[in-house]
Amino acid sequence: MADFIIKRLISGGIITNYFCSSHCLHCLYKSGPGWPQRYIEPETCENTMHILRKLGCRSIHIGGGEPLLRPDELIQVIETASRSNINIDYVETNSSWFKEPDTAETTLSKLRKAGLRTLLISISPFHNQYVPFFKVKGVLEACRQTGIKIFPWISEFLQDLSEFDPQKTHSLDEYTEKFGDGYLTGILERYWIHMGGRALELFRPVLAKKPLEQIIVENSENCAPELSDTNHYHIDLFENYIPGLCSGLAIAVQDLGRPLAKERYPLLTTLFNAGIKGLLKDAQKLYGFTPVQDGYINKCDLCTEIRTFLVQQNFNQSLELNPKEFYRLR
Repeated sequence: MADFIIKRLISGGIITNYFCSSHCLHCLYKSGPGWPQRYIEPETCENTMHILRKLGCRSIHIGGGEPLLRPDELIQVIETASRSNINIDYVETNSSWFKEPDTAETTLSKLRKAGLRTLLISISPFHNQYVPFFKVKGVLEACRQTGIKIFPWISEFLQDLSEFDPQKTHSLDEYTEKFGDGYLTGILERYWIHMGGRALELFRPVLAKKPLEQIIVENSENCAPELSDTNHYHIDLFENYIPGLCSGLAIAVQDLGRPLAKERYPLLTTLFNAGIKGLLKDAQKLYGFTPVQDGYINKCDLCTEIRTFLVQQNFNQSLELNPKEFYRLR
């Protein structure tokens, strides 16, 4: 059995908070208004930056939740990164905090002074369900006025959003009604979405599902490549390192840089060595798991169902199924 160890961190992000003004239906981390109103603590931030540097990371991005719900605390995070010689590639925002131009420019000027250079601005029908387009346009203009670079994610949807009243929010049903029945599935060709978190619930009814047996046959290898990939990882405010894009799985940041003990990380050890086939076998044999769906989009869909079942059964042999809100909130 091979050791699972995260030796070097390349490029990742800090999740400063999970609470959010939006409840986007594609959100990988299930952020939203229902989360505790907690933001990353200064001591936690310092510790995280130290570990990042120790393992070779030189730049990060900052996301949430919505980081700009608490701009003063966001400034502290940016300043901590600067003191640690870690560059901030960009900060993500859904623009919900925008009220009017002057206050937006004041906020962004303070962030720029602290070290912010680029703002990733979410532009999509998913965000427009909760954030009126005038707010997005307001933040775009405030960036231009304050000299902050814009990373539009993604500009291709600007035309779609422009077809609706910018002062109001608009549901995905409205987009489907206007652009046609294939609009939702068509988004997958225009916008990169990982099938995890809420995206599974959103797309499961409209995407083809595969029988359990086919999922296992097609994914006979282990999950080591995904779990070991440090090109786009995240570390949250609870000091959880989230391997790859596996939201709901956690490694304590203190355990990075050394082999993970099987006793502390039994599920991750199984996934790393035996993949989804091994996890399914253990879940059925040891915990009484029975698949409840008539098929799965992919192995991540099945893995999420197994992990959710284990949380519901009060599985407490490790700390790797965290944060618990991921499994309990819709």
